[in-house]
Amino acid sequence: MDSNPQFWQASFGNGGHYLVKLGSIISASKHEYISDAAARVVEVTIGTSSEVVARFYFFEPVLRDTPIAAGQMLLNRAEEVKNQVAARVAPSAGKLQVVKNYPTSTHAHTVEYALQTEAALGSLYNSLMAAIHTGRGRTWKEPAPK
Repeated sequence: MDSNPQFWQASFGNGGHYLVKLGSIISASKHEYISDAAARVVEVTIGTSSEVVARFYFFEPVLRDTPIAAGQMLLNRAEEVKNQVAARVAPSAGKLQVVKNYPTSTHAHTVEYALQTEAALGSLYNSLMAAIHTGRGRTWKEPAPK
């Protein structure tokens, strides 16, 4: 749906709203990751020329019997063994870890929106990309969950 030609905007089922000037968008991305070995997250991120970053998420729990959960358990066990061996060699070596933990890792100047379905997030991303590629503003509305 078209809107003000200079802006892309999104309206959400929970009443949230996001508006950005197309000319200020300097990056847009879509990616997927596992957070805290507990949730599969699909994320769309918009970087602008301001300090504000917008993140739009769909997330679902990683179930215990899925290949993702099994793989994560193997990775966790391998990490434990590595740390035990490293601690025997040099006591501080096993403590050097980078961990992303939501919401602790969430950054200042970030606005975040959780969407109800992965399909809605894909639709949002497609609308954003269409606005960026055509240079024409659009209005996206989150569809009601079925």
